[in-house]
Amino acid sequence: MMGLGNGRRSMKSPPLVLAALVACIIVLGFNYWIASSRSVDLQTRIMELEGRVRRAAAERGAVELKKNEFQGELEKQREQLDKIQSSHNFQLESVNKLYQDEKTS
Repeated sequence: MMGLGNGRRSMKSPPLVLAALVACIIVLGFNYWIASSRSVDLQTRIMELEGRVRRAAAERGAVELKKNEFQGELEKQREQLDKIQSSHNFQLESVNKLYQDEKTS
């Protein structure tokens, strides 16, 4: 009794199958090469973008410091303005009171 398959066939692969396998290996190799070069390009691009992000973050930090500094200065000037205004109001009240006293006298 014979086993599965034809007993007369030998283990030789036909040349067409070998050619197809070689063509597949070449196509896969070419695709791998293209994917690898794209990957390198993308990694380079990512590194450039990360550098930009770091620089933008540093610039933003500097801007935040300047903003806080200006806000502190603005607050100081507002306090000085309030003091000057209250002093002016006090002087104005004193002058008005003095005027009213002289007027009644």
